Amino acid sequence: MTRLTRQAGCAAALLLMLLVGPGERMMEGTADWQEQAQRGTYSCPMHPDVRSATAGTCPRCGMPLVLADPLAMREYPVEIRTEPHPPAAGRPVRLRITVRDPDTHEVVADFEEVHEKRFHLFVISHDLTHYDHLHPEQERDGVWVLDAVLPRPGFYKLFADFLPQGGTPQVIPHSLVTSGFSGDLASSAARLVPDAELKVRVGGMLVELVLPEGGLVAGRDEKLLYVLADARTGAPITDVEPYLGAWGHTLIMSEDTLHVVHAHPLELLPPESGARGGPRLTFKALLPKPGMYRIWSQISRRGEVQTTVFTVRVQSPTIQRLPRP
Repeated sequence: MTRLTRQAGCAAALLLMLLVGPGERMMEGTADWQEQAQRGTYSCPMHPDVRSATAGTCPRCGMPLVLADPLAMREYPVEIRTEPHPPAAGRPVRLRITVRDPDTHEVVADFEEVHEKRFHLFVISHDLTHYDHLHPEQERDGVWVLDAVLPRPGFYKLFADFLPQGGTPQVIPHSLVTSGFSGDLASSAARLVPDAELKVRVGGMLVELVLPEGGLVAGRDEKLLYVLADARTGAPITDVEPYLGAWGHTLIMSEDTLHVVHAHPLELLPPESGARGGPRLTFKALLPKPGMYRIWSQISRRGEVQTTVFTVRVQSPTIQRLPRP
């Protein structure tokens, strides 16, 4: 039993003692509480607030629920070593990623599959001009290994996105800097400007991002609607292919790189194989604070994954003044 579980167990026992008094009833209540904690609950890998006492699927995204310890709200330490160290810009670098148990510090080897992969890694330059969504391979010792290229000199931020068996979803940041870089974090920070037109051409597609009326507002669930058309004919696109268990993947990052949101379309994949989607994809995300954000969205069509990039401004929530009684 972990220290957190022992502390929670003591707190629950004290609460029950105060409510029902000493004796057999208190002991039975404590045993029931501990048994429920040990059984765990089922939760969604993408929406941890969706929980169930039994196995099933998430009502929001359709993903299978996984068994999780309701008390295991812990951050798993992640170590990343590079070969060579420090990495050189424009040349291959091998990343060796080790996830450790927060209590025992042993290497974690067992992970749940989330969107067809057990480990997602996002590599983003500090100025937000470079983005990559990668999937390392796990070696026999439990360490994850990946070869990547950091295209330009400077600082990079890596986000390890994974779900350890019995734990909760993790998005752990890590920083790298290439060799020979003489700048600093402040001088290489992003200076984002919102796009005047939220429409781009990529991979034969014309992709338009439609924001809610009045714009995006911090602190509330927002819908980002993508409307897809053929770049040559203008006809609606209806042949979007499933990519990693969804119709698309979106990563949203604040200008200061402190806040990141990983989102997927609300439109669910049908159970039959060979299904195609479009022309509208709706992503839902909660943006934590006002400011500038960059949005990368990946959509697969005709065997190729295309990445769109948009920059948007998120406003402060409007303070509603209540009328005086």
